[in-house]
Amino acid sequence: MMADSLSPDHPLRVLISLRDQSFTATKSVGILNVSLGLVRGLAQCPEVGELHVLCNRDCAAELQGLPPHVVLHGAGAATPRRFARVWWDQVGVVRAIRRLKPDWVLLPKGVAPQFPWIELTKLACYLHDLNWEYYLTAAEAGDTPYPVHELMYFKHLHLHTLRCADLVLTSTQFNLDRFAAYVPGARVAKVGIGFDEPAQPFRAQRGRDVLFYASPYPHKLTVRALPLLKRWWEQRPDREQVRLHLIGNLPSDCTLPEGAPWCLHGRLGTVEMQQLLQRDCCAAVYTSAYEGYGMPPTECL
Repeated sequence: MMADSLSPDHPLRVLISLRDQSFTATKSVGILNVSLGLVRGLAQCPEVGELHVLCNRDCAAELQGLPPHVVLHGAGAATPRRFARVWWDQVGVVRAIRRLKPDWVLLPKGVAPQFPWIELTKLACYLHDLNWEYYLTAAEAGDTPYPVHELMYFKHLHLHTLRCADLVLTSTQFNLDRFAAYVPGARVAKVGIGFDEPAQPFRAQRGRDVLFYASPYPHKLTVRALPLLKRWWEQRPDREQVRLHLIGNLPSDCTLPEGAPWCLHGRLGTVEMQQLLQRDCCAAVYTSAYEGYGMPPTECL
């Protein structure tokens, strides 16, 4: 990423945009975790002389104690949503680039603005998947929760990103292969999803419970997985001591099968999540029909 503009006399000036992300607003907590990890990783990178972070009040609260060469912009701003998010993607981030004139800009949601910026800034995008292709196929059968125009919007921007970015980062070989199917010449680097220093080793207290990652999005297959979980629980000889924890949200037309000890948590913070993973549960279940890899398996590891 840094080779073209790196020299001992030219520490890099890097801009990363987190303005459109927060724990309460984002659709993907996994993408938020990756983005925050990228900020913390770049803050420790010796080649980076200045790191400018376009953030909001939620992200700013997660980015305390960073070195003095890290500058937070918009720490009191609200998270843009709906049409405000489109405006930010296409106009707001471009204005910030023109104002700050970084060597590199990193967009960790993988959405490049339609119109180029000026001068010498290079563009890196972390593109997490192309799951619009899953939903566009479903739309042909009349089975998708998303408006087709929204899917086409993201298809256009993602393919535009693959064509125009100086560097595309992604997590897995699956993603890399999907990108190459559309834009064979894209400059893609497979870098994984973990950018923080590894935690201190711990010895998990193996519990009896099971953790299930629920989701309202159809490609996560929550509706199909719930009766399978109940059936598995019914076959456990120690089922009276076993609970089924669900984090995330259920689809609007989904109800929990009766008879099993469900514990629906919604979204969990880091401390509560670690407690489930390290103390209460012996296994985690994560289902998906389309996935570049995803955060949940890595959280379990």
